[in-house]
Amino acid sequence: MAFIPDRGLGSAATAWIPAQAGGSYRWFTGSLAFVLHRVTGLGLLVFLIFHIISITKATHSPESYDLMIARMQAPDFKIGELFLFAALVIHGLNGLRILFVDFVVARTAAHKRSFWGFAILAVVLLTVGSIPLILHSNVQPLLNTEALPGATFGGGK
Repeated sequence: MAFIPDRGLGSAATAWIPAQAGGSYRWFTGSLAFVLHRVTGLGLLVFLIFHIISITKATHSPESYDLMIARMQAPDFKIGELFLFAALVIHGLNGLRILFVDFVVARTAAHKRSFWGFAILAVVLLTVGSIPLILHSNVQPLLNTEALPGATFGGGK
């Protein structure tokens, strides 16, 4: 059975392309919320898999644990922490928005307003929550016995 487009051949050929790239698809608030929820959910799933693998491999020996901790204190991991935090906030707030719209408000008019309300809340939480993540420094200087006179961390004098 041949596909017969309802708006002409040109429309059918470009319907899968987003509007910003010259296609005919229009992004609505609902599709934006759906895409954000899917992408952040998949990102969190990938993170969870890699996290379980890295923790499992790090428990084999103290050297592998030290290597993992040293790698996770690298500057590029700070960017990863920010992306993880953003994914958690966006996915969590959108999940709460879905629960709110599905079980509290029985009108479809609440979808758009609740999405933008939760988007503003997400920006505020991301801004406030990213400050400690960015300013957090490595804890290694705090455990250095020469840096703290009189400290006896790790058996030092």
